[in-house]
Amino acid sequence: MPSARSASHTARSVRLVAEFLSDEWIAALHAAALDAPPGNPTADGVLVVEPVVRGVPGRGEVRYRVTCDTVVRAVTAPPDRTRPDVRIETDYPTAVALARGETNAQAALAAGKLRISGDVARLAAHAGALARLGDLFGAVRAGTVYPVP
Repeated sequence: MPSARSASHTARSVRLVAEFLSDEWIAALHAAALDAPPGNPTADGVLVVEPVVRGVPGRGEVRYRVTCDTVVRAVTAPPDRTRPDVRIETDYPTAVALARGETNAQAALAAGKLRISGDVARLAAHAGALARLGDLFGAVRAGTVYPVP
């Protein structure tokens, strides 16, 4: 019979696993963003990026917003009615490959599997701040399951 401690640990582990692009997964991204260390303010202000993934099993299209300046400030769903600075659109298999590190954005763009629209220059202006974030969502990715389409 499992001890109370091991049963508690198992229950906690189960709660840490989130299905890719589910509401729980987006909430886990937001929680990780809140833990990000503060950075130096950027003259470029706040950047709002809206990933859009089509063909998500059981959900259809999923949209969420990532708001950042020196750090990621929030990950929210559903997005509000304001226009994001940048929209990144892809299909579910490509989103899974990107999330797992099996491909990168450049390869997906070159293959026509990823589309970026909006103020791309604004995205480029934030590249340094985004790079300093490192693998902010690594723990979330480690606890993610990917439903088969």
